[in-house]
Amino acid sequence: MNFPKFLFYLFLLSFVSCKKKETNALPLDINLKIAESLYYAKKHNHAYAYYNKSFNFNLENENKKRASYCLLQMANIENSESDYINSEITVTKAIALFNEDTDISYQTNALNVLGQNYTQLSNYEEALKVYDQVISINPDGLTKCITKNNIAYVYSKMEKYKEAIDVLSQIENNKILLENPLDYARVLHNKGYYLHKIKNEKALEYLTRALKIREKHYDDFQIVSSYMRLAIFYENSNPKEAYKWAQKAYVSATRASIPDDRLEALDLLYKNAESLHLKDKHYMDFFRINDSLNKSRQKAKNQFAKIRFDTEKEIKKRNEYKAKMYVYIVLLLFTILVFFLIYRFTIRKNRKKIKETAYQTETRIAKKLHDELANDVHNTIAFAETQNLENRLNKDTLLENLETIYNRTRNISNENKDIDTGELYLEKLKAMLATYNSSDRNVIVNVDAFNHLKTSKEVKVVVHRVLQELMVNMKKHSQCSLASISIKSNKKFLQINYSDNGIGTDNLLNLKNGLQNAENRILSVNGTINFDTAPDKGFKVKIEIPK
Repeated sequence: MNFPKFLFYLFLLSFVSCKKKETNALPLDINLKIAESLYYAKKHNHAYAYYNKSFNFNLENENKKRASYCLLQMANIENSESDYINSEITVTKAIALFNEDTDISYQTNALNVLGQNYTQLSNYEEALKVYDQVISINPDGLTKCITKNNIAYVYSKMEKYKEAIDVLSQIENNKILLENPLDYARVLHNKGYYLHKIKNEKALEYLTRALKIREKHYDDFQIVSSYMRLAIFYENSNPKEAYKWAQKAYVSATRASIPDDRLEALDLLYKNAESLHLKDKHYMDFFRINDSLNKSRQKAKNQFAKIRFDTEKEIKKRNEYKAKMYVYIVLLLFTILVFFLIYRFTIRKNRKKIKETAYQTETRIAKKLHDELANDVHNTIAFAETQNLENRLNKDTLLENLETIYNRTRNISNENKDIDTGELYLEKLKAMLATYNSSDRNVIVNVDAFNHLKTSKEVKVVVHRVLQELMVNMKKHSQCSLASISIKSNKKFLQINYSDNGIGTDNLLNLKNGLQNAENRILSVNGTINFDTAPDKGFKVKIEIPK
């Protein structure tokens, strides 16, 4: 189970006392009444709009406590929809409204959400600092145990499993934790998983104890997690047993409507399935659910952005800085439009490229523009609207944000230059690979057995892009001194072998996630791609593409 899911619901529980104090202190405004009703009906996305309206109403009436409460609820909802950047912005706005009389439950909720956002954005050092702040404000015993569990999780994300185990060992026998079975089960479960990561024989004992508690105090969210970790535990030693636990995880995740866990369970089912038929079924289910989840979350993010923009538009007039910002955005969008027109003209000019390749490339560019560039633009708008730009430091920050947008635009342009698939294809491919040579790294390339003249243009484009992504991954993460690439073709297959002598990893799932785009490209031409790595044993990739 993903950390954000179970922690999101945990935050809601830890915030109950805070909510009761807040909502009973004064009569609720009409928007907050509606928001609370929708929230408890689990219609969180609809509740978001009314929390936002209530926030502005209370801010105008100088009720900062109520306003900060609304912001914390909005931040929780954004977090639950994986909108971590905007959740961080929202919770920071809430913290800015705090004072010396602010309830500890408000503070711990805000810091926990902030810590979770930092964790999901891989900003682990900041996450640890935030959780240390939670401990320092001396919350109740259960919150302190929960926060230490969160700290252990961050250590696990940093692959510091022994440190994570040490933290959990400090609270494992805490009396207040023992009085809360599901929280106790979570600590046992996490410790068991971390023990498994360091190959400690006690891992199964902890995982089993946690499962028994969770089955006794039935909770789908936690039971799914236990099933999933047991599947991972048996994955290498007993694939049939691993498949059985993965099936249980999938059924429970489906019953509880937890799409992230359904995807993780399908990935485990795919890895441990014995027949190709089952692998194909799990593969198709995975991409169907993943596509639906991505669309749903993107829709929610767009909805949140629209709500914030529309509300702010009602209560604020455009000032001089905002007008300049919009002018810059118009120029930026015009530049992007020109880029697309040039790109489309080049496509037509270069012998009518395959329609499927053009479609996939445009989709990838559009996704980058939407997911990366549009987010940067939106965040810059938010900054300009909420900060005092007469302050020199804020002006400098705004300029830095604009510079980042410019660099992203330029990088997207460089990454999507057209690939020459003609007679000079091999020379340009070798030239691209040679750019990754350095004084302390040698890249050996063997393409003598690659008959590219009898290979389709579509496949040649895929080969170039996949090798480019492997090189980028090698440069960022491998720390290798030697990398080898060979390409050969016969009547049936085109085979690519990559290997390096880098540091490797024992977390193959994270590595595959990092190379998901490369894997998708290979699958798009009906090929297969296999990864092989281990700590201090380098990284290997084997690719086969049918001709």
